[in-house]
Amino acid sequence: MRVTKLGSNKLILTLVRIVVLLGGVMACLWLWAFYVFIITYTLGVAAYIFQRNFIYRPAKRSYRPPASLHLKGVHEVWLNTPDGEQILTWQIEPQQGMPTILYLHGNNCNLSNRLERVSRFLHDGYGLMMPSFRGYGISTGRPCEQNNVNDALLAHEKLQHAGVPGDDIIVYGESLGTGVAVQVAARCSIGALVLEAPYTNLRDLVRYRIRVIPAYSFLKDRFNSIEHIKQVTAPLLIIHSLGDEVIPIAFGRWLFEAATGTKEFLRVRGAGHFGLFQAGAWPRVRQFVENHVKSAGNFGVRARETMASNSQQVVKLASNTRSGAARSQRTFNS
Repeated sequence: MRVTKLGSNKLILTLVRIVVLLGGVMACLWLWAFYVFIITYTLGVAAYIFQRNFIYRPAKRSYRPPASLHLKGVHEVWLNTPDGEQILTWQIEPQQGMPTILYLHGNNCNLSNRLERVSRFLHDGYGLMMPSFRGYGISTGRPCEQNNVNDALLAHEKLQHAGVPGDDIIVYGESLGTGVAVQVAARCSIGALVLEAPYTNLRDLVRYRIRVIPAYSFLKDRFNSIEHIKQVTAPLLIIHSLGDEVIPIAFGRWLFEAATGTKEFLRVRGAGHFGLFQAGAWPRVRQFVENHVKSAGNFGVRARETMASNSQQVVKLASNTRSGAARSQRTFNS
């Protein structure tokens, strides 16, 4: 009897120890869960507050004015916004009868690192209105969807006040700027819309880039292009690289399928997200514009012929100068 009672006490003691041990483990787990919750909550709040610092990434290189880049005919003009900010724009007067491009840039930009594109627009006689988003380059203020769209609408308004008809305005959006360009095209009268490496909306893009954490649920800016594109009536061209590693070509295709009206899709090979112009996209873009924008069709070829003629005259003059110098040198040597 005594042995049975002793065994029973040992069993009870063992059970107590197990319960205490499990209680300690549970307490530790709850404590760790609490710490994980606090850390996750803190990171989530910080990500929500500072999310625009991750979305908008101005170029790190310092801004250079057009004169220092030898861009003759490109002018710096400031736009004063209704809320007191100053937006820097690069502007080019179009050759007679030519349309004007309202260019809305992407990330990693401060205007001066879009030199190649601006040079091509200038060479082919197109006008240009190229605003720098707030916080990019030397523009003041902070970027966000509403600010970027409002500033682009202001730039469009300035063009019309300067006498540029809506049908002569080509809205060109690049990467991040496509979300702004679609909204401008949906609200304003324009001649054509060109989207380079666009996305359907920021929510889908963030969900693609960050698949583990549902960060897309807390976005302040949405850039819902796939909905706004349905209100665009102007001819649409989407250009996208098959090898785009930042915004996959599927996003451009989905946006294209959602669009109505006249539209074309240009797939570019041999380029990533940033190499479309180097891969020869501009001549195809220019052809699209000349096919659908009346002024470009009437004067585009003539403008290029004039530019080519001027270039040939410069080359001929340089050649004659070198020949004359060579003759003078031979005479001197004799």
